[in-house]
Amino acid sequence: MQNNPEYLQEKESFNAYYETTVLPMLQKIEARRKKYLLRFILIGLFIIFWCISLMSDGALLKENISGDVAGVVFCFSILALCWPLLSYYKKSKESLLPVLAGYFGQFSYACRAPLNETLLKQSKIMKKYDVLDTDDSFSGQYDGVGVNFAEYILRDLKYEKKDGVKRPVYIKKARGIIFIAQMNKNFSSQTIVVKDKGWLNKFAHYKNLQKAGLESPEFEKQFEVYTDNQIEARYLLTVVMLNYMLEVKKTFPNVEFSFFDKNVFINIELKKNLFEISSFFTSIINKKRIEKSFYELYLLFSIIKILRLDKKTLF
Repeated sequence: MQNNPEYLQEKESFNAYYETTVLPMLQKIEARRKKYLLRFILIGLFIIFWCISLMSDGALLKENISGDVAGVVFCFSILALCWPLLSYYKKSKESLLPVLAGYFGQFSYACRAPLNETLLKQSKIMKKYDVLDTDDSFSGQYDGVGVNFAEYILRDLKYEKKDGVKRPVYIKKARGIIFIAQMNKNFSSQTIVVKDKGWLNKFAHYKNLQKAGLESPEFEKQFEVYTDNQIEARYLLTVVMLNYMLEVKKTFPNVEFSFFDKNVFINIELKKNLFEISSFFTSIINKKRIEKSFYELYLLFSIIKILRLDKKTLF
């Protein structure tokens, strides 16, 4: 898709935005990175000096220090060493990602913002989980459409027995992005569109929903549809809309949809983390890395255009 003429045109437009808006922000963040890196180096040198002092049996220290005190000092030193790295990583995202998203519209950014888990469970397209962690989260408007999306990780809670003691272990189950956009049609029902699982479909069960048959063999090879209102399901999922959803699947193979509460919830399972814009030990002024995050945002916002959510009437 990176060779798509529409994307290449958008990228050309972004190049001008990069020079006038993104680059000045990168230069500010780079100055901050160098300060944090200096702190990291100084703290690291202190830890090395401390370890050498202890290993030399007090030759560099005027007084002997107990093992407990040395352990406490070492632990605090490691925490102090991690602080510049973690602080820079968080602040760089908070400074830069809203600027990148600002190319597409008015967006706010938050790191690890909580999601409405009640709505997520009501969407019926999220896997069951014990713990939900979030990462990068955006909220705003794109072409007049209210949009919220966030990276997530689902974890299952298991118990592991060691030395006769049970301890909790959180195992990663899935990761991806939940994308929520306002619909321009009024409806009171719920319709979900999930991946076709072949013979496993017979075991699928969604509370209060029944399978809906649609007149699109190509679509039904890829998806299964369940609804609590067959009439409204057909009102939403016209042949044109089905084709749009197939287009989304080409970009995001593991995508599922849930239409309810006047919104469309889109769950995209991914294997990688998105929006990784910086490295602590190398300059943040790296246009290729920025273009990668821009492309990731472009793909997500293209969902709105593909599904025609920015139009007064969908079809």
